[in-house]
Amino acid sequence: MLRDVGPALRDRDLEALEEIARRDDQIDILEAEILRYLGRIRQGMLTEEESGELERLMIAADNLENLADVIETDMVALSRQARDLPATTSEETRELLTGLYLTVIDAVELTVRAVHDNDQRAAGSVLQLKDAIRENADKLLARKARKLTADDDTYLALTRLQMAFVDQMRRIYTLTKRISKAFLPPVLAQRD
Repeated sequence: MLRDVGPALRDRDLEALEEIARRDDQIDILEAEILRYLGRIRQGMLTEEESGELERLMIAADNLENLADVIETDMVALSRQARDLPATTSEETRELLTGLYLTVIDAVELTVRAVHDNDQRAAGSVLQLKDAIRENADKLLARKARKLTADDDTYLALTRLQMAFVDQMRRIYTLTKRISKAFLPPVLAQRD
């Protein structure tokens, strides 16, 4: 889902954005079925290890659904707003936005691998992306602050959208961290 937002935004493809939004309904249905299934498992006799795994899977299902909601509600809405603005973003700003977006996609993919394969290395890699996310977002915010003027309404609107995009990328990354921490030993999860 997230991987498709970038091309839809770049191409200003409203149909693709609507398709992304519709996928959230499928994810909501899938999450409900997963939680129903985990609830049935919970009714049985579980070992402490199995109970911990069940809890991790519930954390993953809930936060992945929240992640999809951010994409469906916030990212698609931002994309719709951006399509009405002229494409006046500088190359440097475009590179910073793209770098942040690709890093967050990496975090999502690593998180999915951590859940799917119970892969602690992938989960740890998500936490290691924190500095790259922060650095990229800070560079972009500093750049926008240096160039900000009150005289250009179009630039102000574009800046607001770009800052909202950064906020959404941070929210998505935070959700990936929550999931990944559940798949790490407590001593490693607490280091963040």
